[in-house]
Amino acid sequence: MQHIFLSPHLDDAVASCGGTIAKLVYEREDVLVITVYTRGPDIKSLPKKFHKFADYDLRKKEDQIALDRLSADYKWLDIEERAFRTPLLKKPTDVFKINLSEGLKQFLNISEIKSELNKIFKENPKTRIYAPLGVGNHFDHVEVFLASLMYMVDNALFDNFLFYLDSYGMFSTKMRRKHFLGKKIISRGTKKPEKSSFKWFMITTVMNALISGNAIEKLLPSKYLDLEWELKTNSIKGYEKLKISSLKCYESQVKLFGIKTIDKFFDRHHKNWDSSELFLKVKTS
Repeated sequence: MQHIFLSPHLDDAVASCGGTIAKLVYEREDVLVITVYTRGPDIKSLPKKFHKFADYDLRKKEDQIALDRLSADYKWLDIEERAFRTPLLKKPTDVFKINLSEGLKQFLNISEIKSELNKIFKENPKTRIYAPLGVGNHFDHVEVFLASLMYMVDNALFDNFLFYLDSYGMFSTKMRRKHFLGKKIISRGTKKPEKSSFKWFMITTVMNALISGNAIEKLLPSKYLDLEWELKTNSIKGYEKLKISSLKCYESQVKLFGIKTIDKFFDRHHKNWDSSELFLKVKTS
């Protein structure tokens, strides 16, 4: 079977599903990671503090190294991420807010993402797609989630789609509860990942304050909401170290959170879920 992981940004699929990718490759499955937002602005036009986010030449090199380490194929759609598109956001943190008054029309790339999905299924109708849930309300993650959800429902491809817990959703139960489907992923374990270090705790606290809650479902007609979902856990026991070593290849991004704390954070998250990565799937029977 062909397995395709839709990654909003360079590093998202590895952070959320790196163990699953490694396991599938080991099982000799065909794995492709398609990263959607891989085109940035002229870096010279940006203040230096934004360079670490907008240096796509560097970030693509990191992506190649990370996915080569996992022995997975990759493809870049080269769509520009919301943070750098016009109209420019008033504040960089506004990328975690959805404008309900604009509805679906604010998501300019849904058609292009759907078109990519259409190409995929024309080539191989048995493809399995792994798409982000959009937990954390990051605009780009939500756009990929909406496009995937709508395509799945409109084409009745319920058995072909799994929706993964975004790395933002690993931060805390509070963050998951702000997503209408994230509420289905009940916290397990006693050691909270967000308390693995003071820095992670502060990041989580700030993000919880930024995220506008329970907005995605207000954008959608009932046919996309009247679905019954179930939690699917995939054991990555034995693949955790490979996942983390691959994630650390995205050095320009992970160092912002503290490379030394990455191990502890993901170790706590994985142990809470019995060394598993988390997905939601629509029940079909």
